[in-house]
Amino acid sequence: MERFRILVLALAGLGFLGFGVAITLDPAGVLAAVGILGTPAGVVELQAFYGGLELGLGAFLLACAFQPAWRQPGLWLVALGNGGIGAVRLLGIAQSGEFTPFFAWALAWELGFTVAAGLALTGARKTG
Repeated sequence: MERFRILVLALAGLGFLGFGVAITLDPAGVLAAVGILGTPAGVVELQAFYGGLELGLGAFLLACAFQPAWRQPGLWLVALGNGGIGAVRLLGIAQSGEFTPFFAWALAWELGFTVAAGLALTGARKTG
């Protein structure tokens, strides 16, 4: 079970880092691919918030993977962070009626990691 916890944290961390790097280096390109266009100031804000936050989360989750005492808090972050994003994405889809192929991939990631982290946390409680 410990290997599974490490795997969930490492993959989630790498995913956040990857998206963070992409949006930091080419925010307009990444955001345009999902239909987000903005002013230069808006792009900077999205770059800072999405890029910066994703980089920080990714780094933290990778640190959690390598620090046994941090694994459970890291898994809670994976579960609640991805669960919140996925839930609000589903709400937005329901409200707008808009659905894109990107949303399908994003939901698979978000809900998949929510379930994986939940399983890892359940295993953590059973094994201590």
